[in-house]
Amino acid sequence: MTFEIEWHSQQGTRTANNRDHAGIGVRGDKLLAIVLDGSTRGPTSGQFAEKIARQMVNWFVASVDETTAETMAEQLRVAHAALAKDFQSVSASYALLYSEATRPVVVLHAGDCLVGRADNGQTTWLLQPHTLANALASVPIDILAREPSRHVLTRSFRSKHFMAPDLSFIELDDRPLLVATDGFWADIDADGQTAFVNGDRLPDGDEQDDRSVLSISRIKSDGGITVAGDQAAPNLYVRIA
Repeated sequence: MTFEIEWHSQQGTRTANNRDHAGIGVRGDKLLAIVLDGSTRGPTSGQFAEKIARQMVNWFVASVDETTAETMAEQLRVAHAALAKDFQSVSASYALLYSEATRPVVVLHAGDCLVGRADNGQTTWLLQPHTLANALASVPIDILAREPSRHVLTRSFRSKHFMAPDLSFIELDDRPLLVATDGFWADIDADGQTAFVNGDRLPDGDEQDDRSVLSISRIKSDGGITVAGDQAAPNLYVRIA
């Protein structure tokens, strides 16, 4: 068993640059993936997200130790300490995943990047975002997507102070996992999401957020982990040990 990974990202109209970023680290048959969404507030939030992605991937590829939820959380703290002095009043949402083909996926997330399971054109979202709209109780994602208060985040990766992420474990099966920013899960309907995952560019809107999705599929193969899609995208960082 191994993995096939695809990255698709499209800049929106709310900022001058695409603030969604992804990082992929490959170490043998082990995979670390992170998807981030830099806040629309603060001119350097996109750069902040990119730096976080690179820090996490570089750590994973260079490490010889076992990767656990604890070591991942600790490295997020290390990345925060390294970056906080260079970035002021910026933030990013993220979902950080560690996977081996025969074990549950370890997921750490803070903010409104989500992980879901794709199945015949429909996506079942497996996490709840950290927003004001669902701060007191879980809300179905299709309803949450229409709530204006979902744009107020109760947790994220913030330069001012570190906020601990939520921890989840997701069982792998033969259906792809999707790791997405809110411009994908909240702003695109099911048909549009399917088209986007398949590599189609969607029409630009007047008030469109950046939209990005990382697809991770477990496949039966003796080959190594493969990365497809927008490999040359400037907002994708890939390193293979």
